[in-house]
Amino acid sequence: MTEAPRNTDRNDQGKLRKRGRPVQMCQAEREALVLDCAIALLSEKGPEDVTMDDIAQRAGMSKRTLYALYRSREELLGAGLARMSRALFRPLRPDERNASLEERLRILLTFNVKREPPDVAIEMLRAVIAEARNYPEMALGLSRMGPGQAAELLRAELLQAAEAGEIDLAPEEIPAAAELLVDMVVGNTIPCLLDPDRILRKPEEREARRDRAIEIFLNGVRPRGK
Repeated sequence: MTEAPRNTDRNDQGKLRKRGRPVQMCQAEREALVLDCAIALLSEKGPEDVTMDDIAQRAGMSKRTLYALYRSREELLGAGLARMSRALFRPLRPDERNASLEERLRILLTFNVKREPPDVAIEMLRAVIAEARNYPEMALGLSRMGPGQAAELLRAELLQAAEAGEIDLAPEEIPAAAELLVDMVVGNTIPCLLDPDRILRKPEEREARRDRAIEIFLNGVRPRGK
């Protein structure tokens, strides 16, 4: 006699589960999905018009689940903005440590547009500035990320470069030097906020500005005679 088929199938790990039951996500996957949805909504609407209901609906989960992950709407939106900002620049990989100082700075100051294009970043910044009075913690958190993170990465790199004799800077001069170099690469964002056509959309335009800024910076801080 033929056995009736069981109402089960297998997942990728070979474990049995009932057919039709939704795949359960771990907390990290759930948080990633929520932040993806929050970032998308923020770029579409701005902080003032994004509600927990909107995010829950976009993520396909309940508000109760959202509040289990984040204590407030502001905390959730701030986490989304912070993640987007952290993705703008990346630290050096171990295999990049032996590159020249110029190349190391170039890597640290390369704007990563794989996740979010410059237009989205500018729109997010415009929205946060507009709502900074209503959401001060979110605005403060964003100011510490993005270019702020790039400056932090540069401070550590410039300190090592000074200790190795690659540049002639005292330790107390390095924080200001790092911020100066970031400003040279990123530029003044106010004109971009006022005029979208001022954004450097093409990678070659951003790379040319970055390389020129690094050249000027290193010409001013390299030990004389080297």
